[in-house]
Amino acid sequence: MVNNISIAEIEKALGFPLPGAYRDFLLKEMTEDDLPVTDLVLLYGTAQLLQRNADYQVQHYLPQYLSIGDDSGGQAICLHCQNNDPTVYIVAYGALDTGSMAILDYNFNNWVQNGFSVDIIREAPDVLAFRNSETTQIRKVYYQLHKALTQLETSRQQGLDLKQYLQQKRVLQQQIRDFEAQHADKKYRL
Repeated sequence: MVNNISIAEIEKALGFPLPGAYRDFLLKEMTEDDLPVTDLVLLYGTAQLLQRNADYQVQHYLPQYLSIGDDSGGQAICLHCQNNDPTVYIVAYGALDTGSMAILDYNFNNWVQNGFSVDIIREAPDVLAFRNSETTQIRKVYYQLHKALTQLETSRQQGLDLKQYLQQKRVLQQQIRDFEAQHADKKYRL
């Protein structure tokens, strides 16, 4: 029993068992009240655990996951309750899906021992996919070309020879026109 709310009652209400490491943590450390473990991380007390998961419909969007706290910035700290997975995840409450879940630690006990860090050790699959997407790669090239043009303008103001400036500017402007023509059918501008 943890301050009038037993772990068995929590598990019954959720419909699945809590991961062993988190279950042990609750037995040792938690109270009914929320527990601010760092300036950012708040772990839900047993009185709020079920309510917060219900309010954000965590189990509707992430079946078999449990939000155990938050980062004080709109992101849920979650555990996967299937197969006793010890991984600690973080995901925005507004984007509750597995593709948006980043990993804080591969082991709950390590996460606790290391001070409840919210530093991401593996980006969310959707973020990785976007960073590696053709759109992102094209955007990088587009902005590099424009950055080079801006730097050229700065160099001119700092005394770059007019002839060199005009030659380099023509080359960059042509590269930008070629790029825009080559990628006219793609969305690369924000």
